[in-house]
Amino acid sequence: MKIIQLIKSKFNNWNVAIRFPRESKIFTHLTSAEKLKLYHLAKENNGKIFVEIGSYLGASSCFIANGMNYAKLYCIDTWENDGMIEGKRETFDEFRKNTQKYQNMIIPLHTTSITAAKTFDKGVDFIFIDGDHSYEGVKADVDAWLPKLNKGALIIFHDIGWAEGVQRVVQENIQPLAKTEGRLPNLYWAWL
Repeated sequence: MKIIQLIKSKFNNWNVAIRFPRESKIFTHLTSAEKLKLYHLAKENNGKIFVEIGSYLGASSCFIANGMNYAKLYCIDTWENDGMIEGKRETFDEFRKNTQKYQNMIIPLHTTSITAAKTFDKGVDFIFIDGDHSYEGVKADVDAWLPKLNKGALIIFHDIGWAEGVQRVVQENIQPLAKTEGRLPNLYWAWL
């Protein structure tokens, strides 16, 4: 079983590096399998409004944008590296540089998720939540953005494999609404 997982991992790494040479070099905490899954989930979604909470250096943003079809991706982050293991630092310039290829599709919102949600007036078709992983943080994101999701929207959470806050919010608030679910070890998605 471990050999099969290793082969899949090596294939995913190779596949990402070949298909997305520039994007695959952006530092991220996503695995190659997670990057490809975000790309495919975006490609399968015919929506026009995509939201990402926690954009960091832009790797996930690029994979989502690459899969979108004539849509806009609103990337929400303080870009102060809040809660990251690397420590607090300004990352917005790196994000802009890394996502420059997609500048016509990506709209950065330089604020917190909760503040952005208060004035966001569009229905959302796809949302990727990878911000504050505490229970209170994830719950606040879900409470703020769930009412903005269109019927049949896709919601995705990163770090479900280890973050108890993500696990608990998904179990309490998302799974009861999910029509269809999917999972990788550290990525969860559901159509609502």
